[in-house]
Amino acid sequence: MRLSRTFACLLCAVLPALAAAHDAEKVVTLRDQPLAEPPGYRGLMLTVSFKPGQVSAPHVHPGPVFVYVLEGTVQTQLEGGPVETYTVGQSWYEPANVAHVLARNPDPMRPAKLLVWELLKDGEPVLKPLSPGAH
Repeated sequence: MRLSRTFACLLCAVLPALAAAHDAEKVVTLRDQPLAEPPGYRGLMLTVSFKPGQVSAPHVHPGPVFVYVLEGTVQTQLEGGPVETYTVGQSWYEPANVAHVLARNPDPMRPAKLLVWELLKDGEPVLKPLSPGAH
């Protein structure tokens, strides 16, 4: 009986984190500004929020990306590179069209939030999902 109660408590603690790992991260556009220079481009500023334990699907950004950590901890990996860990106040750069094979909040208890700025050609999406095995 004691083992069953312990197992039930463990499930209650772990299941929400597992469920959160499969949800899409929350993205909020803060500014989508057409640019005079260079013509045909826009600057996009947004926040990306990760729930505890959440993992983003592999993707590629068609424009260069600058990222700043507002809250929590995030692990990220670009194709061919190492897994990098960033915490509050740290930032990184992602070149255009490089596979972003890992983006996750490794903390099972606390959320993470990023401030993202991307330069895009008019009409381009913020990101393009990668199909499994494409990277």
